[in-house]
Amino acid sequence: MHQPRQERALTPIDIVRPDAGAWAALPKRIPGRRQRLAGWLTGLLGTGAAFIADRGWEAMDDPSWYGAFRLIDMFGSASILLAMAFCLAGWMLGRYAVVAAPLVLVFAAVPHTLDGYTSGPVWWVAAAVGVVLVVGVAGRSWRDLGAVRAAAVGPNALRASRRVLRRGLVKMLMLFAAAGAGWAAAFGVLPTELGRTYEQAGQESGSSMFAAAAAAFSILALTAVMRQGWRVFAMSRVGRHVWEVPAGAGLAPSWPFDDDTSGRLTAVDERAAGCICLAEFRRSFPDADDHVLEEEGVHASAYCPLHGIDKINNLSAGEFAAQAGTPWLWDEQSALPQPTGPEDKRLLLYAYAGTAFTGIPLTARAGFLDASFPDIEPARETEPDDVVPNWDAAERPTAGVLDMIDLRPAGYDGLAFRYRHGRAWFEASQAAASPDERQGFSR
Repeated sequence: MHQPRQERALTPIDIVRPDAGAWAALPKRIPGRRQRLAGWLTGLLGTGAAFIADRGWEAMDDPSWYGAFRLIDMFGSASILLAMAFCLAGWMLGRYAVVAAPLVLVFAAVPHTLDGYTSGPVWWVAAAVGVVLVVGVAGRSWRDLGAVRAAAVGPNALRASRRVLRRGLVKMLMLFAAAGAGWAAAFGVLPTELGRTYEQAGQESGSSMFAAAAAAFSILALTAVMRQGWRVFAMSRVGRHVWEVPAGAGLAPSWPFDDDTSGRLTAVDERAAGCICLAEFRRSFPDADDHVLEEEGVHASAYCPLHGIDKINNLSAGEFAAQAGTPWLWDEQSALPQPTGPEDKRLLLYAYAGTAFTGIPLTARAGFLDASFPDIEPARETEPDDVVPNWDAAERPTAGVLDMIDLRPAGYDGLAFRYRHGRAWFEASQAAASPDERQGFSR
């Protein structure tokens, strides 16, 4: 029988499985919405305090500069434009707002300090508050638990994590390129404005506007560098583990659809003595790619003596309930039973490193763990009770029902329906069964 080429597809990995108590003891993450609001308010309040310190309302109709236009005037005007833009739209930066806020404030503090404005110290104090906030957010993203056992991760998960880092690098380079273009434009226009009075210019400084845009891109680029650097450091420090995160941990898969593993065999099942499932599949699909078979596995044959329909229906109710978590028992369109115990509900994440990198969602596939596809996004942060409804679930057939088994004593919140000529179906609550089916369909 063909053996999986693990040296090409799989990577040994550690699994970190904190229990509910250990997870609860970890420093709590600051929700993304709070981070965005805190960063935006830091910039808004700092700019407002500086405006009050300079009594800006008394000079709102005054020219943007007095006397001959200087280099420092370009930076001063650009910093005001940037600070105002951050006050108006800084909340749109999301988590970037936390790091961007102190950089915006420092960019304003330097020219205002050098030019002797009363607001100079105010800008610096506000920037210091922003730095403290950044340090607090970074400190709370630290995660570190020991590995407890070994596993293997497939190529999709590896590609997805590398793709996230690669996209971060590309984003950094694009921001630096935009910043460079903005600074080039600013310093290209600057010589035509130096030495001119506000009246001679007849309009606002074009170099200041280009400088404001360039400074905005520069700050975003520096923010991306810091975020990417922290992400790489955190991932290298914590290690490329697989985390089994408890239910209600505030994380959810970015891809809301589960892998279609119902009716499939694991690598161990298909190699069992007497199993004909793989041979039946190869007979039906002689040109099937061996590598795909290794990653995806095969569907169980209806006539297999070990995994066929007769085998499913000959199990006693207790035997069936004990194996309810086995995918081959279930119809291809049926959902799989989910454990009800808080320690059994787990989200698998590859390379989880706190808020620095929320990890690539994994599922158990043919004998190893892998992501659904290489382009899958990292897990998203969500409220603990935020559950994606299973709106696209197929409806269970009503004809041909053999019996109904209550799986709750086995730790699953739902019912199993067995069929005379098909695999079993799972439903998440007894309320979904009709009154006739509830009467006598358990054994």
